[in-house]
Amino acid sequence: MSTKKGYLAALDNVPPLIFRFQFNPDILNIKKGYQYQSANSFGQWGFDQTKLGTGFFGTALALYKDIKEWGSLLTNVKPLEAKEGDPQEIALEFKLDATDSAASLNPLITDHPSTIESDLAILQSFMYPSWDIFDLFKVFTKWPPPCPSKPPECTFVYGGVSINCVMTNLSIKITQFGDGQSNPEGKPVRADVEVTLKEQTFAISPISQMVKREIFVVKGYSRNAGFFSEGGLADDVNNILNPFA
Repeated sequence: MSTKKGYLAALDNVPPLIFRFQFNPDILNIKKGYQYQSANSFGQWGFDQTKLGTGFFGTALALYKDIKEWGSLLTNVKPLEAKEGDPQEIALEFKLDATDSAASLNPLITDHPSTIESDLAILQSFMYPSWDIFDLFKVFTKWPPPCPSKPPECTFVYGGVSINCVMTNLSIKITQFGDGQSNPEGKPVRADVEVTLKEQTFAISPISQMVKREIFVVKGYSRNAGFFSEGGLADDVNNILNPFA
């Protein structure tokens, strides 16, 4: 339950929105999908591509493609062609707590508020249309000023994940209201929150994610057994290329 450096932020919003997680999320689910469609044909039963190949490597590659076509013909199932990807989706569940017990769960909290109203207001602001700093010029120079048309895009950073995204779903379940001297008005002090975020790909984060993935792939191969030692990458490649060996 200790506090980590994680936040949701929309710094170009008016006013800027910054939500810091009080505790680790109970669940953080990352989902990624890709759409495929059936090809128009099954291919041919023969060596049509091999006949058109040039050079040793060109002919070998064409032969490999001809043999791959036989799979769809033998199963009478059209091969799949990549169409487009679905946005990466992140679903997380976490808690908000402004009671005295929150200090015992998180020793870094030295002056916790008596209510979670501010946190709830920030989270809800990610779901309502608002102006960003680029809209201010229109607001002050055009009459009547334009209505805000879309909720703010946000940056999600937590546990090694960092993406530009939009909040598509927000569920807040208030589980306790204040009843003490510090909160005589019965304001909310505890809540369970569920948030769904979808990646905004018109951003820099997909590029940084790709670089990070490649780095960790290389680290994963070289961490333990190495590339060519027993049980390493060489054995994996051999088993894939020679499944009946």
